[in-house]
Formats: sequence, C-alpha cells, structure tokens
Amino acid sequence: MKRDIQANRIALAAEEEVNGPVRKRVLDYLSRTGLSWQEFARRIGYSDAAVRFFLCDTYHYIAGSARVLAGKAAVFMDQHPVEPPTHVTGELYSTANVRTIQETFEQLLPRPTAFMIYAPPGSQKSFVLEHQVAALNLAEMTTKGTRRAFYIYARQGLRPRDLIRRVAIACGCRVSNAIDVMLDGIRFEFRASRVVLVIDEANHLSLECLETLRELLDRPPHFSLLFAGSHDLKRKFDEFSATLEQWNSRIIAKVRLPGLERREARGIVEREIGQLLRDRPRQEAEQLVDELIANSTTRDAFDGGRTYVNVRTLTNALDQIKAATLPPETEASEEAR
Repeated sequence: MKRDIQANRIALAAEEEVNGPVRKRVLDYLSRTGLSWQEFARRIGYSDAAVRFFLCDTYHYIAGSARVLAGKAAVFMDQHPVEPPTHVTGELYSTANVRTIQETFEQLLPRPTAFMIYAPPGSQKSFVLEHQVAALNLAEMTTKGTRRAFYIYARQGLRPRDLIRRVAIACGCRVSNAIDVMLDGIRFEFRASRVVLVIDEANHLSLECLETLRELLDRPPHFSLLFAGSHDLKRKFDEFSATLEQWNSRIIAKVRLPGLERREARGIVEREIGQLLRDRPRQEAEQLVDELIANSTTRDAFDGGRTYVNVRTLTNALDQIKAATLPPETEASEEAR
C-alpha cells in the first residue's frame, strides 16, 4: 500500500505543471462563486472525496493521475466563467414601467448616486432590472468599457454578512466570513470602474443591512445603488426617516412605477396570441382580451383606491393559452430545444 502511494506521488509530481494551476484556479473559483467543493464535485461528475483530495494536494492517496479531473474542472470553469451577466431570456416590452426603469437606471451611470424604485407585486421590476444589468454589461464588455452592473436579490431575513456575501458573489469577488474583508475586496476589484448595484426586494433589508451597504456608496470607488421593492420599501424609509437620515439625504429620488396601462396590456395580449385572436370572431376575440385583462387586474394593497394590471398574472395566463393551443409536433420540437 505504501509502495502504491509512493508510486502515485511520483506520477502526480510529473503532472504538477498541469494540475497545480488548475488547483489554484478551482480554489479561486470557489471563493468567487460561493460554491462549496462538494457542489463543484457534483457539477464535474466526481465524488466529494476525489475533489477534496485534489484540492488538498493529497490525490496520491487515491490515484496516480489527476489529469482527467483537472481537465473536467477546467472545462466547467471555462463554460461557466466568473463574469458579469450579459444575457437574460424573454422579450422586454416597451411599457411605461419599462421606460421609467430604464430612465432611472441611466441616471445612475454618470456619477455615484442612489435611487429607489417601488411598485406593487407583479410589476415585473426584477425582469426589467435584470435586462438592464445584462444590456449594460454586454455593451461595455463589447467595447472594452469599464462600467459594470450587478443584480442582487435580497431575501427575507438577510444579515449584513449574508448580504455582502451576495454582493461579492454577484461581483465575482472573493467571499469571506468577515464583512470588512469582503468590502475591501469589492472596492479594490472595481477601483477603476463605474459600478451600479441593483438591490431587488430591498424592502426585506434590515436597517443594519442598509447601513452596511452605505459604505459602497460613500467610499471610493463610490458605487451607484438602485433599491427596488414594493411600497413597503418606501414606507420603511419614511417611517424610519430619523434612523435612515443619512440614506434619505443620499437617495436622489423615490420613483413610483406608473403601472401597466390597459392599452399596453392589450398590446401585449395581441402580440402574444395575435393569431389566435384573428382566428376567432371579432366579438369573441374582444371578449377574450377583456377577460384576460380583467382577471389580471388587482387592487393595490398599499393604495386601497387604486387597481393595476398584474403583469406576472397576465403573462402567466398568456403562457397557459399558448401551451394549450400549441400543436403537438411544435410542442415536441420546443421541448427538444
């Protein structure tokens, strides 16, 4: 047994010129993505133990060559690079909501600043914001620009360290158990860049989380911040105005999305199922459109006298109609893709 281990050690030493750089790259990749080595192992089709031995440079205990493992690890990292998002699937309609988000987003780029966008659930803020982030990154990376944008989702109950960890992962920076270490790393990584951080569902953030984020706005290289959430986000800033005095003085505007207009909703319906509507009698088609919009209209819980068209409900209903009317052979080909 000892002889086998020694033989493996000698054989692996001959591969170190290849395996060593991959090992370092994997460790850096795990730190920047937040993946555990167990998760990485599953993604490249190896056991947890094999990857652990490889990363600890003790692979000689189980084999005399790690070339295949190193190769699969390198391929996976090449296919899933640590870089800003540049693509989001789905069509973006030109609605008043979309135009307002786009205009607000553009104001974050010239100089460090902070904005707030709020709207009731179902306004598809997240979808539009992810599109904006991807579009900016694609344009900048194509032209070798230095501006970048990153999207961070704030779930309920995040602690400051959890939030900054999410920011670090989104930015492709190394994660740590220490908030200061991560903040320093993020600021150093983008010391020569203009960065926009989009914090979605920011109404979930505690006051401690908000104050921790403020360092990225206040200290070089001075990130721009866009907080997005429900009406509860604005209410939090209003109710805790004394505690959040520093933030309220920094947020340039608190933008309420205008909501999806009925004519815009009709346009979306006609675009998505136009052929189906044209195949029906005019009165029946009009009735279907009206029913779809009516069923997607809901009351704003934060504004009892106002109703709005829930975009998510509308698009989900349209997807169900299209799925039900899609020819079997087309459906099979769609699944194959």
